[in-house]
Amino acid sequence: MQSHDLPPRVADLETRTLLALYRGILRELKSRGVTRTENAPTGDYAEYLVALGLGGILATSSEKGWDVELPNGDHLQVKARVVSDPPRRGQLQLSPFRSFEFDAAVVVLLSDIDLEVVRAVMLPRAVLEASSAYRSHVNGFVGFATEDVLNHPSAVELTDCLRDAAAGISIE
Repeated sequence: MQSHDLPPRVADLETRTLLALYRGILRELKSRGVTRTENAPTGDYAEYLVALGLGGILATSSEKGWDVELPNGDHLQVKARVVSDPPRRGQLQLSPFRSFEFDAAVVVLLSDIDLEVVRAVMLPRAVLEASSAYRSHVNGFVGFATEDVLNHPSAVELTDCLRDAAAGISIE
């Protein structure tokens, strides 16, 4: 790589340049199919990695009960969070479950530095139902990606699988 090919030091860029760059990145991620919207990419990216890593297909945007369908027909809900090292408790709160119309959920924790997969586990729906509490102000059940939940005896570790999926993403 030649010196003129090096990315700019982010801290040296003007705010409007950073925002334009961010929007351009979001558009490019969408055009590559890595994300489905131009919103913050965390959830879309995690869903994409789960589908890619497990050989599933993404649900349509209108599907509210699940995010990925596996080859065996099981439906997965994907919950992603960006976490620091070590994670702060608030970073471990999952977005609300509006329904439990899925077979299992995959909890994906991504690094706050570069969105690398820190941890990913698949949990049966019953585990999430039992560990979540209804909150009327969000009209849903809120759970946390605590060590007890992530290390539940029925959890299936997917960290390496999703890291391999991320490593295989090309610039197509």
